[in-house]
Amino acid sequence: MNHFVSSIESKRFACRRFEMRMLEITVRFLFFYANTSSDKDFMPSDKLEEGFYRTLALCPWFAGNLHPTQGGGMEVVVDKDNLNMPEYRESQSLVHFSKIQSAGFSRTTWPDGLVPVGPFPCCDKVTGKIKLVHIHVVRLKDNSGTAISINFNHTVADATSILTFLRRWADETRALISGVPVAEVSFCFGADIIKSHLPSESAPLSETATKVLSAQSRVADFIMWLSPNKRGRLMNYLTSSASPRGHLFRISRARIDGLRSQVLEYLPQGTYLSTNDIISAVLHRVHEQAATRKSQGWLERLIDQSNGVAGEHCTFVVINHRRHLGMTELNYMGNPAFGEFILTPMQQAHLPITPKTISVVAGQIRSQLLALTTPRIRQTVEILDSDVEYAADFLTIAMNYKVVTTATNITSIKMYDADFGHGVQAFSTIHPELCMRVCIILPSPPPSKDILVSFCDTPSVMDSVLKNEFWSDFAELVY
Repeated sequence: MNHFVSSIESKRFACRRFEMRMLEITVRFLFFYANTSSDKDFMPSDKLEEGFYRTLALCPWFAGNLHPTQGGGMEVVVDKDNLNMPEYRESQSLVHFSKIQSAGFSRTTWPDGLVPVGPFPCCDKVTGKIKLVHIHVVRLKDNSGTAISINFNHTVADATSILTFLRRWADETRALISGVPVAEVSFCFGADIIKSHLPSESAPLSETATKVLSAQSRVADFIMWLSPNKRGRLMNYLTSSASPRGHLFRISRARIDGLRSQVLEYLPQGTYLSTNDIISAVLHRVHEQAATRKSQGWLERLIDQSNGVAGEHCTFVVINHRRHLGMTELNYMGNPAFGEFILTPMQQAHLPITPKTISVVAGQIRSQLLALTTPRIRQTVEILDSDVEYAADFLTIAMNYKVVTTATNITSIKMYDADFGHGVQAFSTIHPELCMRVCIILPSPPPSKDILVSFCDTPSVMDSVLKNEFWSDFAELVY
């Protein structure tokens, strides 16, 4: 830690307006490591902590303070004399790694307090600041393994950023253990980086995206008007009232490939459908059926009455724009991502889930993704970062459609590639209650080619998901 503090220089980093809308989300990852060789020096505490702070020295904005700017924006201010230090702590558990592993890494076996923060950030009780990073290292019984809980405020990091940070942390720790220096690397952050990679011209958005992003909501405007701390407390209250519940499912590669072949029979010859297209389309159909079979709560009724909610289902398929913008090798930390929207009438929810009805959604998803160009990305960035105070806010979108589904695919971000000196992860996942109405598509531990899906919503919706005949046949419940 001394190395980190002495290396810091004061600096300001501009955030995108879009990233301000991510402030109320904490992205919570968990990684489990097995001490397969019963090594007494397995992932030594001092090296782990020193490796973390050496990595933090390369990414000082994670120790910055979030400050509003005069123009209604926000910036991360790194003040060497007033750092917003991440919370880093280690504890010992009486839970053995084998117990967690034998239960399929079910959350019922996780050590108590493994994840130190909730889904919505609130000000730290001691510093009064919103911390951007929380790390909890839990050493399992008899030195059988380690569980690491990594939690980042979404304002400063997406999933790619977090896994990039984790891998560098592992590299730094491994170098400290072996005595072999790690190769130098640099990271970057800030709105200016994204802007410098945008093309000079923009192109109109799709009709669907234009419709969704122009939606308005008085309720959402009020919530976004609140200070970050008050907004966090309100979101925590509303979420707690809804009692969100998440489950993890496994979908076999054979099931995915078999369904893809069936769906393609209903699409023009030569059509290509990715695994993401298929799973996102299935999630769209399953979620809308599950959501229509639950009773509305008072908050949902209020929102519907206030906004005159459209009788449509809106699915948001998240896309990482790093590749499109030539930023893959930059080690950029932030949120260079958005996505495409799919709208279908709610009447469709009552149709049976078949390859034919899935093909309607999968075809829309593929068409939208094929139409994505860098000029269109520029137009999206301009809208999201416009002077319209709450343009394209996710709360507004959620309050203007009967059902909203978000599908995020993170199977390509190397979730089993962080070796702290004793092997890579035995299991990597995200906290099952990331956000309501959000589905995260994850890789299975190698060498399996199966896909995992973390699915979160209210208990009544999740009960309907578990009872859904198509989903029960397509996916296996892990926990």
